[in-house]
Amino acid sequence: MFDTQDAILAQLRAGEDGRAEFKELRLGARGVASPNAEDLAGELVAFANAAGGTVFVGVDDQGNVTGIPSDRLDVVEQWVLNAATHNCDPPTRPIVRKALLPAEPGGDRHVLLVEVPRGLYVHRTSRGRYYTRVGSTKRDLAPAELARLFQQRGREYVFDEQSVPSATVEDLSRPRLEAFFGRSPTIPWLDLLRNTRVTSRDELGVDRPTVAGLLVFAAEPTDFLASGSIEAACYAGTRLSSDDLTHAERLAGPVSDQIDAGIAFVARFMRKAPGGQAEYDIDVVDEAIVNAVAHRDYAITGSKIRLFLFQDRMELYSPGRLPNTITLQDMAYRTFTRNQLLVSFLSRIRSKRSGEVFLESRGEGVRKILEDGEAHSGRRPEYELFGEELRLTLWAKESLAQSPTRA
Repeated sequence: MFDTQDAILAQLRAGEDGRAEFKELRLGARGVASPNAEDLAGELVAFANAAGGTVFVGVDDQGNVTGIPSDRLDVVEQWVLNAATHNCDPPTRPIVRKALLPAEPGGDRHVLLVEVPRGLYVHRTSRGRYYTRVGSTKRDLAPAELARLFQQRGREYVFDEQSVPSATVEDLSRPRLEAFFGRSPTIPWLDLLRNTRVTSRDELGVDRPTVAGLLVFAAEPTDFLASGSIEAACYAGTRLSSDDLTHAERLAGPVSDQIDAGIAFVARFMRKAPGGQAEYDIDVVDEAIVNAVAHRDYAITGSKIRLFLFQDRMELYSPGRLPNTITLQDMAYRTFTRNQLLVSFLSRIRSKRSGEVFLESRGEGVRKILEDGEAHSGRRPEYELFGEELRLTLWAKESLAQSPTRA
């Protein structure tokens, strides 16, 4: 927005407006003494809930450059990023740039330009204040305005259809694309990828893979989506303890491979009786892992699907709360697809293990897990929410749960 020194100085002369806010700093021995982080978060939230804008840190209300000592720039930058992460809900993702500007009575001083993009979500401060930017000030959103903003942002934002800035079309696997679409499509490849939302044009008009496109068609999606994998572990006892850990794996690759690998992990380590009875119904395990991969919230970074095998149970953690008005009590009877594009791909891709498509799109997955899981083990599976994670517990067949060794 302010790409040259002339543009920055022109804005300082013009004063604060709908896209610019000035913040003078007072530093203490341990960091920023004023303003406080909540005050800065209010400005970030206001810009994110409007059309975006820039906070000039180290500039007073009259546009005078008060500056930031060069040896404290890193401290101030970390303060800004901490406020954006911990005092904004959901976090804002500003771009922080350093600029050296002329100041009175002479010489140059550093300022930080904190560029806040228009938000994809509706943001609030950690104290629950929803702000928007109006002219040169921030103000609380009225209830009707807030409701409209939620409706607008909800319609516009579908995470798995968003382009991934660090990826390019070349990062998609051509063999995987050809296996899905055929080797000789009737329209040019790039048009086909755009039409099917495997790729999307970013703000600069560059074609980039979408989140779902990478998850399905990249050779290694975690090169770009670090949390898009499954952490699997097997424990000898009933506790989540490193003392009892017997085996651990990271299951990566395209999501179809992850699903097959997760099912194979359980099949490999679950106990089996001589007569053929198994600790878990593998079809239930299949359904559970498919659901976790298809419906987790990929917007939550730093949180992976986790699959744990214990002496008496299997636990499967999936990042993300239940969407909209679905509750733990009625989720077996209602359907909602968080990742519609990913689900559409998985409903057409066949498992290498079973030869069947991963998703039948009938909305029967949770009910099958609960009913067939209980029929197999004699104990009903349990869904529980822990903050931003949904946990499913499948109980081992009682006659095998006491077995001291695994297959």
